Formats: sequence, structure tokens, C-alpha cells
Amino acid sequence: MIELVEQGLGFKPHDDPESKLRRLEAGLAYAKLSASEVVPLIAALLSLPLPDRYPPLRQSPELQRKQTMEALVAWTLALAEQQPLVMLYEDLHWCDPSTVEILGLLLGQSPTAKVLTLLTFRPSFEPPWPARSHLTSLAVNRLSRRQATNMIGGMTRGVPLPDAVVQRIVERADGVPLFVEEVTKMVLESDLVAARDGRYELTGPLTELAIPSTLQDSLMARLDRLDAGKEVAQLGAVLGREFPYELLRSVSLQEEAGLNAGLAQLVDAELFYQRGTPPAATYTFKHALIQDTAYQSLLKSVRQQFHTRIAQVLEERFPERVAAEPVVIAAEVARRLWPPPSARATRLTSSRLTSSPANR
Repeated sequence: MIELVEQGLGFKPHDDPESKLRRLEAGLAYAKLSASEVVPLIAALLSLPLPDRYPPLRQSPELQRKQTMEALVAWTLALAEQQPLVMLYEDLHWCDPSTVEILGLLLGQSPTAKVLTLLTFRPSFEPPWPARSHLTSLAVNRLSRRQATNMIGGMTRGVPLPDAVVQRIVERADGVPLFVEEVTKMVLESDLVAARDGRYELTGPLTELAIPSTLQDSLMARLDRLDAGKEVAQLGAVLGREFPYELLRSVSLQEEAGLNAGLAQLVDAELFYQRGTPPAATYTFKHALIQDTAYQSLLKSVRQQFHTRIAQVLEERFPERVAAEPVVIAAEVARRLWPPPSARATRLTSSRLTSSPANR
């Protein structure tokens, strides 16, 4: 939620606190919310110093937490009065409790608001909010054989693959869309098939080793073929699912030309998504499993070196981020000392909405 507010207000990495405060005031004015009541709450949430023109917060930490959540929901609903909103929250099974609580408040107050909220999560996540008439639950099942075959045909742009290859992909993918997509791309990028006379033909026998047996094997095979891109993906996986170019460049030991070449490979291969242009670009792994695969391919000692360097660079070059989010440094130190089994298995979360001394 903090990142959502900062992005919505257009915060830049080197903005000073006063500039950020002016953006916050303008954002609240656009939504027609009372600055005197809401600015102190949101400023505290964003770790912005409060100027003398605003009254200091004197309520208990628990009451401040409650009022901050209510302010975020009121802000969202006020923006929906200006124009309809579509809000997408992915992977709630990894969500921190405070954000889940805010979503519950939003869903409870939005039956008549112009807000379409889309929430995605694995079956293991049990929504804490009650069933309501304006909430619709949809279970997304695995692809059928026909759907998987149609997906393969769409990726080959109507140029058919040999039936044996299609059958093998469908069998191995077991209805998982990402597996269908990644294995099909791997086949098209390999020497296994060649385009002749408007269709693909096998260039040799279709062996058991021709198509990976697991999604991780498929993703690893694609990373291995990227040369410079693989090293960039591995470093990116340590930084997180999404990371800014500026941070990647600061942490990387590669020359900038090599770094940019690796990023271009990953974007062209659709393993990364790019938003903006360097140095103001942000990169996102297409799927968390791609990040996991790149992270798991690193030796334990190399992971520890990367986490150490990330912590050092954050402290030296991004002090404003460290001051606002000390948990980032804590996470890097923890991962250096106790590397998690996967990039997402251990998630150290700290909410500035939570007043617990243990969290602080």
C-alpha cells in the first residue's frame, strides 16, 4: 500500500521531504479530502517529517493505525468519484496482514462505488472477509488439452508444429499455462524444429531429453541460452520480483553496456517486463517462478555475496530508502546469514501501520 501511494503521487527517488509533502497535499486536494486530518496520518505512513503547520499526532498507536487504514480507503473511494477505478492485487497468499485488513475494509465499503477490484491468490489463501453479494469467486482450473493445443497454435502464429511435439508439450505441461508457454518458446528457439513450406518439421528424433520434464528445467534451459542475460537475471532475482534499473546498475559489477545487453535479451525473451527507459526504468520478472529459478541457480556463497553487496549499496547510495524502509536492510542481512530455500519462502515484512514493539 505504501508503494501504491508513492507511485500514485509520482514520488521520485531524489525528491526531498518537502517536495513529497507538496505532492501528498495536491493528491489529497484532488480527492477533496481534508489535508489537516489526513496529511499527518499519511505522512507518518510514508515516513515524512511533519511541518509545524500541521498538528502532531497524539492518539494511541492503535487508533492511529485504524485512522490511517480508514483514510486510505476513503482516499480510494474519493478517487473513484472522479473516475472509475480498476484495482488489481496479485498473490494475496504472500500478503502482509495489514494490507489484507485494508482490502477487507475497501471491499466492505465499495458495493456502490465505481471500483472493480481483482484479487488473485492460490487456493491455500482463505479470505478473512465474509461472503457478500457483490463479491464473485472464480476458480481458475488447469488448461484442457484443447486449450493447451490452441495456446501453442497461437504462439506459433498459425505455423503448425509436428503433432508429436504438440502432444509432448501438452503432456509435460499438465495444463499449466506458463509451462505451455515456456516449453513452446524453448522448442521454437532450439534446433529441434525448422520452418519449411509453411510448417515446422523435426530436424531429428524426438528424444525424451528434447523437452524438459519440469517447468523449472524449462525455465533454466531458456536462461542458460541467454549468455549475458542469465547473469543479469540471477542478480535481479536477488533484488526481488521488481527492481529499478538504478539499483541494479549500482549493485552490478558488469560494465553498463554488458548490463544493458543482458536486460535487452531478457526483455526480448519476455522473461522480464520493462517499464520506462534507463536510467528511470523498472524491470519485473514475468512470473515469480522465473525469479525462483534464477535465484536457485546461484551457489549459496554467491547469493550471500550478492545480499551483502546489496545491503552495502543501499546504505551508501540509497540512504533515503533505508531511512524509510529499514526492513529492506534487515532482510538483506538476514538472507546473507540465513539464506532462504527460495526467493519467496522467507518474507520479512514490516508494516508502518503496526505498532507492535516486536515489529519495530
